[in-house]
Amino acid sequence: MSYQAMARRWRPRRFEDMVGQEHVARTLRNALVRGHLHHAFLFTGTRGVGKTTSARILARMLNCSETDPEKRPCGVCESCLEIEKGASMDVLEIDAASHTGVDDVRELREQLKYAASHGRYRVVILDEVHMLSKAAFNALLKTLEEPPPHVVFILATTEVHKVPQTILSRVQRYDFRRLTPAQVRDRLLLICAQDGIQAEPEALEIVALRADGSMRDGLSLFDQVFAYAGNTVTADDVRKTLGVPDQASHLRLLEHLAAGATGAAVGEIHLALERGVDAVEYIRGFGEFLRNVLFSRLQGLPEGALTLMPERVEELKRATADLAEGDLLRWARMVSDTTQQMRDAHHPRLALEMAVARMAALDKVADLRKLLSGEDLPPLARSPDSVAQAPVPLSPDRVSAPTGIPAASTRPAPGSGAGPLRTSPPGRESESVSRPGTSRGPNLQQAVEADPVLGRIVDAFDATPTTSE
Repeated sequence: MSYQAMARRWRPRRFEDMVGQEHVARTLRNALVRGHLHHAFLFTGTRGVGKTTSARILARMLNCSETDPEKRPCGVCESCLEIEKGASMDVLEIDAASHTGVDDVRELREQLKYAASHGRYRVVILDEVHMLSKAAFNALLKTLEEPPPHVVFILATTEVHKVPQTILSRVQRYDFRRLTPAQVRDRLLLICAQDGIQAEPEALEIVALRADGSMRDGLSLFDQVFAYAGNTVTADDVRKTLGVPDQASHLRLLEHLAAGATGAAVGEIHLALERGVDAVEYIRGFGEFLRNVLFSRLQGLPEGALTLMPERVEELKRATADLAEGDLLRWARMVSDTTQQMRDAHHPRLALEMAVARMAALDKVADLRKLLSGEDLPPLARSPDSVAQAPVPLSPDRVSAPTGIPAASTRPAPGSGAGPLRTSPPGRESESVSRPGTSRGPNLQQAVEADPVLGRIVDAFDATPTTSE
């Protein structure tokens, strides 16, 4: 096969080509230039962010024949070319996931007794080092702490919490960052410009978001789309190839949920699945969409907190400005629970449709502060002409108590033989009747007059005795 995958063809050859890992590149280059290079390193981070690539670049820098450290790796000397092809005898790249036993570590220690054949160092790259057994880690301890002067260890892992503390204390740790969608998109733009590919900006945005912080995943996904679409890539090509739901579909679903339109909400799900979108992928994407809606309203978030292109944030805020945060939080919780259920469900589509129907049927939350200020009153309460048509509150003597429980007007006071239970101190009965019209604002007074239940609640609150006396 003459074709080489984009993830391999565009793999960085120098630290300057790395995206998003400038802190690692600068530290290692400065250490090499100053001659303060450690003998053991640990590279940790999520998949596809450049851990193994950085390990190979460091190996080339260590064994490059270029005398000026600032120019390493030169990329043209024999050592650089051999390491790039994976044919160097001085670089041992071992997959710890398939060499987990103590015998594998003992065999490695025997090989390290011999000096480098061409370069200055023998470099050992242990990928997915957390997969080593406990006995293998113990066998590696002494060599890792005091290796031969010609040996450098580079350990790489995606799960650093599984690496024993005894190993961590013997290495220099470098944490690789997840890439932002903008960084992945910009890299894809560069690749398209170099390869002569015409790609819509929205198409690259979708791929960058789907990459989930991994440059390797982004390149692999774009390679798949390129195989389908050719030199002209559109957003629709990306959705068809990867089965990615359209963000406009998520926005329409959110609008249907806010309107309580159960049929339209379930219909939106049906249309998305008919276009080939996976049910689990759709609900996962909708959960990510709700997260972006909530986070777009927060101030002071660090860069990359939103899995959204910066230019799309204001557009999303405008489209969802009327939604209550309480509703968004409830829907997000239901989406999280549904995603977990669908992973083990025999009929994921049915689970998704039922969850969407439940979300649409929920009553919407109300802001009590807006209600009391009159901003969020129903039309009946806002109309002055409708006040006269409001039901007349029942008088206390007409309110019947539940069976077996005396009414409040006739219930004896605690500790007394008889007498009604007072709802206000002596001498304040008339005050409790006249207070509502004088101590309430116009909006609250209007709401009280329109809603008899709210009126009785406020009357009871006004009649409560104070302790300031």
